[in-house]
Amino acid sequence: MNYFLHSFRHIQSLKIRLHPLFFLLMLAAVTIGLWKEALLLFMFVILHELGHVVAAKFVGYEIESVILYPFGGAAQLVYGNIGFQPTQEAFIAIAGPLVNLMLACLGLGLYLIHILSTFWFTKIVEMNSWIVLFNMLPGLPLDGGRIWRAARTRKLGYEAATRGAYTMSLWIATGLLVLGAISLWAGYPHLGTLILGIFLLLSAWVGRREIAADTVRFLDAKRRGKKQPQAVRSIAAPVNSTVRDVVRQFAPDRYHLVYVRGHDGKIISVIEEKDLLEAVFHGNWMNSLERWTKRE
Repeated sequence: MNYFLHSFRHIQSLKIRLHPLFFLLMLAAVTIGLWKEALLLFMFVILHELGHVVAAKFVGYEIESVILYPFGGAAQLVYGNIGFQPTQEAFIAIAGPLVNLMLACLGLGLYLIHILSTFWFTKIVEMNSWIVLFNMLPGLPLDGGRIWRAARTRKLGYEAATRGAYTMSLWIATGLLVLGAISLWAGYPHLGTLILGIFLLLSAWVGRREIAADTVRFLDAKRRGKKQPQAVRSIAAPVNSTVRDVVRQFAPDRYHLVYVRGHDGKIISVIEEKDLLEAVFHGNWMNSLERWTKRE
C-alpha cells in the first residue's frame, strides 16, 4: 500500500509535455470532427506511459518528466538511462503495452455487460491494439526497440545494440512513409501512418547522433555502479587498438577482461575493465593499448 501511495504522489509531481507531432495529430482529429476519439487516444497514451512510470519507480528509478508522442511516450530520468540495465529496461518497456492490453480487455468486459456501445467498444479495442502493435515494433525509441536492445546488448555491447535498434527504426520509418505515400496516391490518405513514419525517422536520426554521448554516460554509470558479482565478458583486441575502440564494445551487467594481442597474434597482456574506464575519464580516450599498457 505504501508503495502505491508513494507512486501516486510521484505521478502527481511529474512534468508531462506533448511532442509537436502529438499536437499535429490532435489538431487533425479535431479539424475533421473526431475530437472525442482524439481525447480517448490522449487518455490511452497517458495511461500507457504511466504504466512505464510505475514500473520504473518499482525498480528504483526517479522519473523527472514524460514526453508524450502520438502513440506512446518517453520518460526522462533524473540521472542515467534505463537502457543501462537490460533486465530492468525490458521490464519497464513491456509495462506500457500491458496497460493497453488490460484496457482492451476492460472494454470487452464493459461491452459484454452492455455498458459500452458497439461503436465505442470497437474504438477502444482498435486504439489500444494499434498502440500495442506500433510500440512493439523493434526499433528505438519504441518499447519493442528497448526490448530488442535489452536482449542483444550483453552480446553486442551497449553502443552496437543501441545503434542497431536505431537503424531498425530508420527502416521501419521508411516503410511507414512509403505506405503513407501509396495510400495518399491511391486516394485513401492515412495521416497516422505518415505522422508515425516522420516521428520514427526524426527520433532515429536524433538518437543516432547522440549515441557517442550516450555511450560516455553509460561508461560513467558503469564506473559509478555498485560493486557486485558479475559474469565476465572477454574481448580480444589488437595492441594498436585505442582505449575508445575497446570501451565502445562494453556491455551492461558484465565485467570485462581485455586480452591484448601482439603483432604476431599472441596474447601479451590482460587489462581489466576498471583500468580502461579509469583511462577514459582521465583523458586517455585515444591512447593505444600498447602505449597505455607501457605507461602502466
